[in-house]
Amino acid sequence: MKDYYLIVFKNTHDAIESEKILKDKGVKVIIMPTPTYITQSCGISIKFSKDNYDLIRNIIDNGEIHIKNLYYKSEDKFEQLI
Repeated sequence: MKDYYLIVFKNTHDAIESEKILKDKGVKVIIMPTPTYITQSCGISIKFSKDNYDLIRNIIDNGEIHIKNLYYKSEDKFEQLI
């Protein structure tokens, strides 16, 4: 996945709980280490494709999962969206 979205969390509990909620909704996500040059935060993040952006954004906006930040990665840079 060249371009993708990355959800960063305040703590590991929120990351694990969010992964479960998203997978229960049928969303394909990948757990990955949080790049330290983005943030000194929870050590794991959730990576997902742009195909799932609208669904995941609605889940975030509805407060179903608790995140710290949301990023879009293209080429070699991260753009913070939330």
